[in-house]
Amino acid sequence: MLKAIIIDDELIGINTLKLLIERHTEGLKIIATCTEPEKGIELIEDYKPDVVFLDISMPSMDGFEVIKRLTNTNFHLVFTTAHSNYAIQAIKTKAQDYLLKPINIEELQKCVAVIIKDIQKELPALKENTPLIELPVRNGVLFIKPKDIIRLEASGSYTTFYLDNHVKEVVSKNLKSCENLLIPQYFYRCHDSHLINLNKVIKLISNDGLFVEMSDGSLPQISRKNKEELLVLLRTLNS
Repeated sequence: MLKAIIIDDELIGINTLKLLIERHTEGLKIIATCTEPEKGIELIEDYKPDVVFLDISMPSMDGFEVIKRLTNTNFHLVFTTAHSNYAIQAIKTKAQDYLLKPINIEELQKCVAVIIKDIQKELPALKENTPLIELPVRNGVLFIKPKDIIRLEASGSYTTFYLDNHVKEVVSKNLKSCENLLIPQYFYRCHDSHLINLNKVIKLISNDGLFVEMSDGSLPQISRKNKEELLVLLRTLNS
């Protein structure tokens, strides 16, 4: 799920765009919004989003000035404005897209679809040459290929790695620490105790609870709150 931030001096503009994204697009999650450009700069620097929807015409600082003040510009920028005369300047600012208000649903959907495809192309694939993960184990240090990981399961301050060929390794790191070592677009925390490799998912099962069947036949549980997000991630990964 890609992380997105909306910056617009009008709250109605934020709420409208947020509603359109939630109802008519997949693969984006709005993690923060604000009406003050200065606060928006802080949010971008702190949250490091994948996508920023930025209004151009704002009283205290316009969208172009916001971009100039950023130290982190590693995101896909989409300008939103009611004024069509900013188009050339937006292009020069290397914006991904330029959406005119009132925002058209189809144009928004196309914009998001292009961004998702572009980001997927930028992602390092889980291949043989993906850097090894270095993990502490009881008798030394373990080196694991990310592509060989099926799932992770929490056990207090330890984590069990379930790998291909029915290999199981217990490492002396908690699940959160292990999660931070993995490529987030391929691994998902489906439950407080379970993290799965999306490429190893076979099917979702609803039977006295929600579970996901993995390539090794195991059935880690899914929190109900995570079901829809997991479905979106699987569809996006395979699109």
